[in-house]
Amino acid sequence: MKTLLPFLLLFLFANCNSKNNPDSEKEDNGQPLCIDLAGNINNTVASLPLSEAAEKMDIVQLETSDKSFIRGVEDIEVTTHDIFVFDRNEGIFRFDRQGKFLNKVGKKGEGPEEILSIWQMMINEAEEEVYLYSLIDKNCIKVYNFDGSFKRVGLRNRMENTFYGPSNLIFSFKHYFFLQQELPILFIENNPEIWSFALTDSCFNIQKKFYNPSLAGKDEEIIQNCAPNYGWKNYWMEGLTDTDTYNQQLIMKYAGVDTIYQYNENNQEFEPYYTILSGEQPSFEMAHQWIKDPAFFKFLWVYELFDTQEYLYLLAGKSNLIHTFRYDKQSGKIAVAKKESTIIERPFPGSPNFVFRELRKKFQLQNDLSGGGDFSVDYKSQGKYWIDECNPSDLLEQIDVDGLKTGKVKDEAARDKLVQVLSTIAEDDNPVLFIATLK
Repeated sequence: MKTLLPFLLLFLFANCNSKNNPDSEKEDNGQPLCIDLAGNINNTVASLPLSEAAEKMDIVQLETSDKSFIRGVEDIEVTTHDIFVFDRNEGIFRFDRQGKFLNKVGKKGEGPEEILSIWQMMINEAEEEVYLYSLIDKNCIKVYNFDGSFKRVGLRNRMENTFYGPSNLIFSFKHYFFLQQELPILFIENNPEIWSFALTDSCFNIQKKFYNPSLAGKDEEIIQNCAPNYGWKNYWMEGLTDTDTYNQQLIMKYAGVDTIYQYNENNQEFEPYYTILSGEQPSFEMAHQWIKDPAFFKFLWVYELFDTQEYLYLLAGKSNLIHTFRYDKQSGKIAVAKKESTIIERPFPGSPNFVFRELRKKFQLQNDLSGGGDFSVDYKSQGKYWIDECNPSDLLEQIDVDGLKTGKVKDEAARDKLVQVLSTIAEDDNPVLFIATLK
């Protein structure tokens, strides 16, 4: 078997190169296209411009008042006419696209039209509905109109027996709802099946489960390394399944799996869409330990994906470098922009010398539309918008207004709006949003 391994690797490499060639007939043979990150890791460029992915930039200063003061943003959703900001402490704020405060959605309380706490916000633009998901409310999903008025109860039971882990989300796409969860296992007795993604009906009953292939056959080991037994034990955990809904197409990537899948609405299956070659990878145990060994960061590890009309972007890390790969869908060419980052280390007092390690990472492109530095994708919305949430004090400190006025940009109207905003904001105002509309 060892003698066959070099030939197998050579075959895979050659097959990958042929699929990246737009003239290759193998692109039409039903097999997923291959993206060779490891083989193109030195195809570096100084920066990747935002204008390659987005056609328009809106600079929005969110109105600051006693009724609309935001303490901390958890999520932002943008629609054609509205902006919804989820503040864990203050609730859901609705603004128009110019940043004028309109109303709040949902009221905290135990009444039939109130909600005790909000874990997650989902927006249905077509029906003008806001879904609020609570972990502790007896009726754990409540639905409101955009104007903030109560509409109905979306789910009358708590979902505590559905998930096995502490981190769980409901993911909406078109008229579908999916459940997402990740390791570690917390509630072994509730759900021994280790699934990562699940399709539900409109009442949030699971119809079909989807399993991370990297977890297959490891159930017993995963349960042995679960959270309830950890103490100072180094239990196993992983990231959530990463998703993107650009152009009303759902694609996703399981944590630790170098395959990107596309959702087929006809057969309700996730089918291989791209195969990623990342080179040598860490062992399962090294990749999933909560307390990461420093050696883990020596491997090229893909964290997130961002889909657009012409390019697929993949955010990866290796050592203390963030790698932003840009895959050209037409030509198959790959370019990568690299930026230094930091591996955060946080020791735990009283532990046996445990140090939590995590690579600080953000997907950033050069903001050549409005100017003002790099554009960080903090939130994706409706498969159409990328949102960069910026603190006013940071903008005032980091942007040279005179340089901004004379700099070359693709969208001069957006640049002029940014200059205007910088001349009026105060350091303690609500965030300023950079909203990029994808091509």
